[in-house]
Amino acid sequence: MIENELNQANKIEKIEFGVNRRLIFSSCLLWIAAGLLLYVIFSHIKGVTGTEEVILLVFIGLCVLRPLLRLINIAPTVELTERGLAYRGDFKPWNEIKGTELIKPAVILFSQGRLKIMTSINGREEVAWDIVAADVSVSLEELRAIIQSMQETYTDDNTVGEEIFIEKK
Repeated sequence: MIENELNQANKIEKIEFGVNRRLIFSSCLLWIAAGLLLYVIFSHIKGVTGTEEVILLVFIGLCVLRPLLRLINIAPTVELTERGLAYRGDFKPWNEIKGTELIKPAVILFSQGRLKIMTSINGREEVAWDIVAADVSVSLEELRAIIQSMQETYTDDNTVGEEIFIEKK
């Protein structure tokens, strides 16, 4: 019985995407450069005291560490299977996904864009997930195309347009 389940699991089409390490590393380098510029401006032009300098260095360190901590994530962030889409462990079947929206940033320096996955709850379209470019190892345009093609392939025609209704107490 267990062998049958393992064979069935091996037959399922599954695409996994991890974090974009190159994008995260370049983001860290950009934050380091901005932090050094900020430090030089405040320490040499304004003439901050020792306590203010320590606070400034801690703030700059946190700005650099925040994107750097994403490199620790070794688990796939986005998984596409024939059953549905999973983002950071949260799963939605293909029938619940109503659409995708690709948002390009106005200033591309510190942000690379986001992909919004929309679902419908109680008749209103809502954002299920907001996937940033650093969360996937492919471009967001490619991910959107893959999601749309898999959605067309694996959507069950009997339940298309079925909505989730949550009873209010």
